This record gives sequence, structure tokens and C-alpha cells, in this order.
Amino acid sequence: MSFEIISFEAAEKRYYPASVELGSLDDGNYLPHHALDLPLGHSRYGGPIIDLPPGLEHPAALRFAAQIDLSTIAPHDRSGLLPPRGQLLFFCDPVADTGRVIYADVDNHQLHRIIVEHEDSFWDGVLIQSVRADQESWSERYREPEDEEEGRELAHLLNADGKLWDEFGGSARSKMLGMVTHCQWDEEEVRAKMADNQIVLVQFGENGFNDEGVFFVLIDREDLRNRHFDACEFYWSQS
Repeated sequence: MSFEIISFEAAEKRYYPASVELGSLDDGNYLPHHALDLPLGHSRYGGPIIDLPPGLEHPAALRFAAQIDLSTIAPHDRSGLLPPRGQLLFFCDPVADTGRVIYADVDNHQLHRIIVEHEDSFWDGVLIQSVRADQESWSERYREPEDEEEGRELAHLLNADGKLWDEFGGSARSKMLGMVTHCQWDEEEVRAKMADNQIVLVQFGENGFNDEGVFFVLIDREDLRNRHFDACEFYWSQS
């Protein structure tokens, strides 16, 4: 079984709050936020720069996690589930796995920029550089047994092709839509989530967005179709 998704890649440079001392993190791939020429509404992950819709304030006690410009991303949505325009903003508390998704059907020139500098989760940012229509399948979530595993009694864990469920399968992908990725969930838990009509609204993985770990937000398929974002589930997956 395959799933239509939207894959994206990270820009090479990251940016950080100018008030933060990078120290040993300064490897030449960071820019202070004020040195970044960032158009209003550009899709991105984390960082101190937030472009808010008219009349909206930064949600209290939550951190800005991501911003998606649907006018540039939805054209790659072969499923037709995403709104064709507007902004999706993600704010969360990754420790409590809680958050808020805000959808605003506004043009980018209507957004107003605020700067929130801090050193907590999502303190630095990275732009979404490229986007493409893509597919993923269940077969990608299995792996060959390793040498030290072959001698164990694993027959009951092997699929029809003689492969094992890969807890880290999908972690190196950043995307919208498609399969759930959580390294602490086994195959049954992942399949149960998807059987419950849950799909990935957004996922930022280990392909330039996170060094280690996956941040993702789930939404009910019908909620997405009906533009209801109040019941999203927030997760941080890390071994």
C-alpha cells in the first residue's frame, strides 16, 4: 500500500536568535535572525521569526514550531486534502505533547512579523527549501535482520518478505500527509493510529530539520477535509 505525500528538504543554513551565544554550536552554518532575508510567510521550522495573521497573538505558554505557506505547498498535494492557500502555524509544548494549530486564509502581505528570542525548544530555525509531490509505502517501514539478530527466534516478527519492522523507518523524511512515524511505537500501534483515520498533518525529521528525533502533528482525515484544526495531536519521537 502506498500513500500520496508532500516531501520537503531543508535549507543549508540555519538561523538563530541574535541574543543567543552559540559557543561551540557555531559551525559556520548559522546566521543571526536579523541577517536573514526572509519573505513574509515563507515555510519554515522553528526559530524566533513568526509571521502572524491579522488579529492573532502568540499563544501563551507555547513555542512557535513551524509555519507552512499553503500557496506554495498545496499545489504538490495530489490527495486534494490541504487548503489551497493561506497559512498553517504550529505552536506547541513538546514536553507535554500539547499544542495549537492555526489556519488562516490570508495573503502573505497581510501577515505581521514578530520576533520571539529564547533558548528553549525550537529556538533555532531552518527554511523549507524545496517541495515535491512524493509517495511512501508500508514496505519502506521494514528492514533486513542484522547479523546478530538472525540467530534469535524472530520468526514470529518477520513479515512475508522475511523482514523486521523498522522502528526508525521514515525518520529521515520531512513531509505533509501519509504515514505515522514514531520510534517508540510498534507496528500494531502505528497501524492502529492510521486505522483510526489519523494522518500526518506535518512532520519534520532527520533530513536537515532535526539532528535527532522527529516532530510531527496528527489530524483526523475528515477534520482536515473540513478545515477543523482544534483536535490535532502533537508528538516528539526520539529514542
